[in-house]
Amino acid sequence: MTGDAPQPGETPRNEANPWSYADPETAFWRGDSEDPSAESPRHPRRRPAGAPVLEPPRTADHSGEAAEAHQAGAQDVAAALSGESRKPVEQDHHKVDDERFNTAGDGTVYTARGKEQPRATGPEHEPTIIDLLAAIPKEQPVATEQPRPEPVQEVMILPEPDRNRPTVALERGPVPGQPPSGLSRLGRARADRARADRALQDRVRQERASALLETSPFWQAGGENRTEENPTQAWPPPETREKLANAGQPPRRRPRDPRRPAPGLFGLVALGLVAAFFAWVSAEPFWLAVGHGDEGAVTVSACTGSGVTQRCSGQFIAASGAYRVDDLALLGVDPAQRATGSTAPARMVSSESRQAYVGDTGVLVHLRWALSFVLVLLCGLGIAGLTGARRLETARARRGALLMSMAGPLVLLGGFLFVAY
Repeated sequence: MTGDAPQPGETPRNEANPWSYADPETAFWRGDSEDPSAESPRHPRRRPAGAPVLEPPRTADHSGEAAEAHQAGAQDVAAALSGESRKPVEQDHHKVDDERFNTAGDGTVYTARGKEQPRATGPEHEPTIIDLLAAIPKEQPVATEQPRPEPVQEVMILPEPDRNRPTVALERGPVPGQPPSGLSRLGRARADRARADRALQDRVRQERASALLETSPFWQAGGENRTEENPTQAWPPPETREKLANAGQPPRRRPRDPRRPAPGLFGLVALGLVAAFFAWVSAEPFWLAVGHGDEGAVTVSACTGSGVTQRCSGQFIAASGAYRVDDLALLGVDPAQRATGSTAPARMVSSESRQAYVGDTGVLVHLRWALSFVLVLLCGLGIAGLTGARRLETARARRGALLMSMAGPLVLLGGFLFVAY
């Protein structure tokens, strides 16, 4: 390196002082008419360089870490040029000394490592690039995790909105998944009722206004009163008066559709026959329970079965001796009286009856006629339901149909009671 060349970290001598710039050469003042190729101009800040001097190579003066780095670099270059690799040297790790298990960092080795190496000072030892780099405090590199590239998302490109939108409100369609009106069934029913009430009020208001205009004396010629000429023409009209009276009442429930005639007719016939059977069964027990009938004695002829399926037959002779009935059904025979030829007190409704009741009137006789009466009434209610009596339009018609349905079984019951008496 020449004497004027700046050392690393040193400010160039020719730029430290602005008055040290060299004067430009004479070619700088040469005119355009002169030959520019005669002498090439030099840089205005460049000084005339001295004669180059070649110096013999010498060993670089390094100290401390710079010397260690220089030595390591020389070894690496020699190994790379010769192609030989250094053999690993085994250290004496098996030898235990006082510094091996010293983790506090206060031993001689740690103290020697912690001390800074003295740096050579003097005019002949100028700081080098390595010394300047060694003086910079070392910082541990922070490993920064590179952010992963986010996946490219699909973006739907919409057309540009139309700025010339209409100013009138457009009709909106129904929301998907909801009824066309946007309301539930209950909300639609309430809205319909409110709409019907408003329509009725508007219609009444219009009719009232028209009636006022028609009956006003202003429109009558000569001040004549039309009401006096036609007393039947009163205000408000009867139709309007009826509507005003029913305005505050809730709307009537719409009647259901009537049933088909075939199922109703079939139910009427079937329940009529069932009611006739229960009326026939309960007629004689009812008269015996109220005290009507003839007393006498029965003679058992034969008995079959037991319990509910027991069937007995015999002969009844009235206590007064007025009549005798042979081969009739005996009801209420005790197990001790089932033997053929045994006799027991009994009662009959009349001489034309074909049944005799053994023993006194008990709970079973009352239960028999009471249950039969209840079943007859239930048959009447069933007839009303099957024939569609509750589906009629007016309440009066529904009440009449219900009474007719109940009257049929009751008429059958009364007929059997009359015949049995």
